[in-house]
This record gives sequence, structure tokens and C-alpha cells, in this order.
Amino acid sequence: MPTLVSNYIPPTVKITLQSENGMLGVGPFPKRGKQDCDLINAGKQTVTELAGASYFGADQSFAMIRGGHCQVTVLGSMQVAANGDMANYLIPGKLVKGMGGAMDL
Repeated sequence: MPTLVSNYIPPTVKITLQSENGMLGVGPFPKRGKQDCDLINAGKQTVTELAGASYFGADQSFAMIRGGHCQVTVLGSMQVAANGDMANYLIPGKLVKGMGGAMDL
């Protein structure tokens, strides 16, 4: 669900989204036929770039988040307990695109 956030921000709201794989200025999903396979989010889905977008390494991306340079962090999880504890794990026999390593965020 975190990868869907960019699709629901109204044009009148000014917010800059960052993807943990190193893209600042993530836009909504592209229209069919307009995908650029080099522009992906952390979920490996194609996205668009907003004017002024920039790119950097994943290490710098996590440094910005962990360093308190982002006001909000949106995480995805396979399971969330009532107290907010999060768990990500592999389900045997299921195809999973990849587990994140950002549980400390």
C-alpha cells in the first residue's frame, strides 16, 4: 500500500515523495503505454518523475530517512500487531518481490 500513496495526492497538495531505492520526486503510476522501466519505486513498480526529481544511491536514501531529514515515513508490512509491531517474512511457496530492510525506520 505505501507504493500507492503517490496516486492519491491531489494536484493542489505540494509534497515531495522519496522512494527508498533512491528517487526524490516520485510521481504517480504512469498511464498504460507510457511506462519507463528505468523509473521504479521500492516495490519495483514503474512510476513517473515530477519536475525537479533527483536520483541517488539507496545508502543515501536511508541516510536521509534515518537522519531525520524526512518528515514522514510510510512503511509497508505483511503483518502488523495491535500494538504496532511489524513483521515481514516469506510465505513458503509464494512469489515475493523482495523483503525490505527498513524495519528500524
